[in-house]
Amino acid sequence: MKKFFITFMSIMFITSVAYADGMVFDPTEYSSVPDIPVSKTSESLNTTSSTIIPSNSSIESSIVKNSNIAQESVSAQTENFNDALFKLDNAQINIRNELLEYRAKYQEVDNQYQLIKKQRKVLNDQIKSIERRINSIERSKNQIRRTMI
Repeated sequence: MKKFFITFMSIMFITSVAYADGMVFDPTEYSSVPDIPVSKTSESLNTTSSTIIPSNSSIESSIVKNSNIAQESVSAQTENFNDALFKLDNAQINIRNELLEYRAKYQEVDNQYQLIKKQRKVLNDQIKSIERRINSIERSKNQIRRTMI
């Protein structure tokens, strides 16, 4: 039981570390400054560009959107893991049922074997008793022949 618990906890630790490794925040995925549109005015010869400072709400919405995607992937992985555990449980139940069937068959064959073994012993005893009787009759015949000579 201790070995099972230690093995289970080590597997859980390894998978959590591997899972956490995939969850590292990568700042390259999020642009700090969105693309800036350049506007040209036809009235002047100078080209002017206006910088738009992104609002906190747009940055927060993109972060929330990305975190929702991450949570969905986590829930999908958890669901896949639970499905795999469920399939393993079902496989274990099927194997145990098969083991019970084979044990029942083995017990039945063993009972038949014991019965045949007892019958064989009884028949062997009967054969030996008949052979003894035949030998005793043969001895009697030989004694009678000797006495006649």
